[in-house]
Amino acid sequence: MFSQSDIDILRLICWCQFVKPESLNSLSTPVERDNLFDMGLIQFHKKSESFTLTKKGSSFLQKIFTLPDLTKSYHKDTVDRRLRLTNLALTAYKGAINIFTTTPEELSDAPSLFLSAITRGRGSNPWGSTRVAAIAHLGDLICAVHYVCPGIGKVALTDELTAFSNQTAQFPGSKRAFLFAGESYKDILTELEADTQADSKLISYGGAYQCLQLPVHLLSCDDTGAVQLQIMAQPDYRTRLARAALKEEYQPPPLDVPVWDAIYRDRPLVIAADMDLRRLNAAIQAARGRGIKKIAVAALEGQARTVLIPRCQSTGHARVFALTNEVISAVTGRPPVPYTPPRTQFLTEKGDVVDAPPIRISGKAGGQAGRKARPLV
Repeated sequence: MFSQSDIDILRLICWCQFVKPESLNSLSTPVERDNLFDMGLIQFHKKSESFTLTKKGSSFLQKIFTLPDLTKSYHKDTVDRRLRLTNLALTAYKGAINIFTTTPEELSDAPSLFLSAITRGRGSNPWGSTRVAAIAHLGDLICAVHYVCPGIGKVALTDELTAFSNQTAQFPGSKRAFLFAGESYKDILTELEADTQADSKLISYGGAYQCLQLPVHLLSCDDTGAVQLQIMAQPDYRTRLARAALKEEYQPPPLDVPVWDAIYRDRPLVIAADMDLRRLNAAIQAARGRGIKKIAVAALEGQARTVLIPRCQSTGHARVFALTNEVISAVTGRPPVPYTPPRTQFLTEKGDVVDAPPIRISGKAGGQAGRKARPLV
C-alpha cells in the first residue's frame, strides 16, 4: 500500500514536472523512489537529470486528485525555468504550505501557493508576459512570488502589478507584498544590487526593488527559507515573535514608528525573520533620527549569519540575535524544521487505502539498473 510520502512525491513531481533526485533526499529514500520508478509511475529524464511523471503515473493520480493542466516541454530554457520553479515549490512544501492547488480561488485557504504555470498555457493567458512565478497566501499576506537570480532579466513593472491585482481581487482584505525567491539570499541580493538602468518599459529587478511601494520580502530556497515561510504563515507574526522573545521585558513600539516591533532595554527591536530588508533599513534610519545609534535585530540563524551580521552588525548599525527554537515554536506551533511527509499509510479523503500495483523490474535486479535501462531522452 502507498504511504503518504509516496503519494506526496508523486504529486510534487506532477506539479513541478522536473525534480532532481537530490532535491527529494530529505523527503524520501532512494529505495522508495526506485519502487515508484519500477511501477512505471515516474521516469528519468536524462538531459535534465530529473524525475518526471509518466502517463501511467498521471492516470494513477487522476483517480485520487484533481491535477493541474500543465503543458510539458523538453526545451532547455523551459526545463531550466521549471527547475527554478521546483526550488520554490519544494521550499514552500517544506514550509508546510499547500502547493497542490489548481486555481487561484483555492488560495482562500491559508497557507497556500498557486503556481502561475498551471494557467499560463490554458486558453487565454491571464498572466501575459509577466514573470510572476506564483501567488502565495501566508497568514494575512497575499504575495506575488518571483524567482530572482543573477541575469534573470527585466520586468514590466506596471504589467506585474496589474496582473497581481487582477488575480487576487477576490482577497480584498489581505495585505499585499512581493516575495523575491532565489537559490540563496546572496543570489537574490546580487541581482537586486546590480545595475538598475531601465529602458522605456522594462526595468531590472534591482530597479523594481527600489520602485515598489509594496513590501518586498526575500526568500532563500533552502531549509532556512522553509522555516521563514512557516513563520510568515502566521498572522501578526512580528508582534507575536517579539512578545515570545522578550517575555516580561516586552514593550510596544511607539505608534509613530511602525517599522519597529518592540522596545528592548531602551533600544528598538526589529523582527527580521521575514527578510524585509527595506523595512529594516527604515528602522535603522528612524533610530538614527532619534539619536539611537544601534538597534536590536532578531532573525533566523541562517539569515543572521549570511546577511544580517555582515550588513548590520559588522557595520555598527545593529546587534543581531538569533531566534531560539522555543520562541519560533511558540508562534508556529511546530518545531522549526522543514516539513517531511510521514511514512504512514496514505488514506483518501473518503478514508480508503490505495493499493500499489505489483513491481516489475526489467533488466538486472534493482531499481537503479532499471533506471539506466529506460531513460527518457
